[in-house]
Amino acid sequence: MLKFITIFLVLIVIGLSISTMLIVRDIEREFPPIGSFKTINGVKLHYVDTGAVDDRTKPAIVFLHGASGNLQDPLPIYKPRLEKDFRVIFVDRPGQGYSESFAGSNNPKMQADSVSKLLNELDIEQAIIVGHSFGGVVTGAFGVLHPEQTAGLVFLAPVTHPWGTGVDWHYDLGNTPVLGWLFSRLVIPTAGSYIYPKAVHRVFAPDPMPVDYKETSATKLVLRPSNFHDNAKDVARVEAHVAAFHQRYKEITAPTVIFHGDQDDIVSLEIHSINGLSKDIEGSKLIILEGVGHKPDYVAADRIEAEIRRIADLSN
Repeated sequence: MLKFITIFLVLIVIGLSISTMLIVRDIEREFPPIGSFKTINGVKLHYVDTGAVDDRTKPAIVFLHGASGNLQDPLPIYKPRLEKDFRVIFVDRPGQGYSESFAGSNNPKMQADSVSKLLNELDIEQAIIVGHSFGGVVTGAFGVLHPEQTAGLVFLAPVTHPWGTGVDWHYDLGNTPVLGWLFSRLVIPTAGSYIYPKAVHRVFAPDPMPVDYKETSATKLVLRPSNFHDNAKDVARVEAHVAAFHQRYKEITAPTVIFHGDQDDIVSLEIHSINGLSKDIEGSKLIILEGVGHKPDYVAADRIEAEIRRIADLSN
């Protein structure tokens, strides 16, 4: 009996491994890398550098995507809006999209360091950093740790402060040694393919998801084992970071704007933006979006663009 159970389990593992291989192959064919690579902290960092590359009279604009995302999430919205007037950089955070992870790269401070080093490599003196969700915690770390490179900060539904209720179970499991590795490689690509449509709708709720979002955002990349595993470690470990780091936000002096929807049920408006950043950063501007969920980067793109341009004008 034990022999048959063993054979059955081996066949399941083989079947799931083949399924993973085929799913990853199809995802990478549909969403190949679209940018350039620089070696930062010893690994490849994937980014798109576009727009007014030779214009040094204005700060560059750097976009940092959220958890489960990649640079193709903000790119379709903000590239056409800003590239005529600004140098615009879209970055795959370490371990996401086509950027590789490195020892310690799940720490937002190290991700901010990677962005800082990329700016140095691209000979960019100052930038406005725009971060959505998990990208917000990296944006905050950048503003604290690299003030000389910070022309301004724009936070979009940001994760920045301890919230005390933990994270979804699959992030904790994905962060577990050994089991997390197996879960990411044997379960997530297949199961995630079925869950993915519902998950992306939830991120936008109560706002409607753009009809082409799944095609333009390339968010299926997170179903690849390495991406999911690093994403799980990012999310499962972020509260420990903000618990230790959030008191340093008061050091930020750069112009700062915070956008947050009052219907966001993924990242708390009250904890992170009302009682958090807006009180921590002197002179910051908090814009509460009525009826908006967790994707102000899409739903309020006009207002966000206007604030980016306002901050850019302040730096001249």
